[in-house]
Amino acid sequence: MTNVLILGASGYTGKEVSRAFSRAGFCVRSLVRSDEEARLLAQDEIYPIVGDIKRLDLLTEKFDEADVIVDTSIDYNEPLESTRNILNAVRQAGERRAHRGGQLTYIHTSGVWVQGETGHQGVSQDSNLQPLEGVAWRVRIEQETLELTRAPNVRPIVLRPALVYGRNGGFFDRVFAGLIAGNIRLPGTLENNLSTIHVDDLAELYVKIAERAPVLKGQVLTAANRSSEPVQDIIRAVRRLAGKREIQVESYRPSNVSDEGVALTQVIDTRITRAVTGWEPRKRTFVEGVAEYYQSWKAVNGQQI
Repeated sequence: MTNVLILGASGYTGKEVSRAFSRAGFCVRSLVRSDEEARLLAQDEIYPIVGDIKRLDLLTEKFDEADVIVDTSIDYNEPLESTRNILNAVRQAGERRAHRGGQLTYIHTSGVWVQGETGHQGVSQDSNLQPLEGVAWRVRIEQETLELTRAPNVRPIVLRPALVYGRNGGFFDRVFAGLIAGNIRLPGTLENNLSTIHVDDLAELYVKIAERAPVLKGQVLTAANRSSEPVQDIIRAVRRLAGKREIQVESYRPSNVSDEGVALTQVIDTRITRAVTGWEPRKRTFVEGVAEYYQSWKAVNGQQI
């Protein structure tokens, strides 16, 4: 059985990636921050590891046992240093594999904001990068990740997800919370298009990549729905959920990198990703499935459904 180590499994994406690998028949070990998070993952037949991503010295054995390492973690205080420490740990694990044979697959999570403003013309992972200033460090990390192709026994792959929705978490939390409050505040002009991906479809793509890692070594892939979603369509869809209740929508000037990312127009072309992995997003777009996504969000957050 293939052993998978998930870093960042306390996070929105990491939890679902752990579950997707477990459903696919992998032996999954996931790093979480608390005993409660460990208990929840254990219910899904996942081996939880309670620990700190900053203490990689305590995870040497887990790195050595893994055939696949998926990094969905993010250190908001020191992202460059933290991720470089992970890359170094992966490199060392590859070196130690000499006695057992086989390759260590490493999947690094980046994001489509490194591609910046795309306009309405679709761009692929091979297009020129125009990263937002706040995520420019990701471009350097992508390059350093791909340099692991020269390290012994390591297969590095970079995945850039679009804006993630579904269940509970991510940007769309604020949309649903605003719907409850009667006032939705969004950054930018509100005339842009968002590239999006459901968290379940994203999680399945990680599995597809791991399964096809021998032919994907050194590649950059993207995760997004086939079509982008106009913010105005999102606003109209959410307003319909309110029925006759008045919902105010306000725009504001972006004040941080997350706001700047949501204010971009991005159309991400995933034809290459779909061709080389056999992956297809199956969930409905946010606008198409907004009623069921809202119901799920309310259930998770203790709201009446």
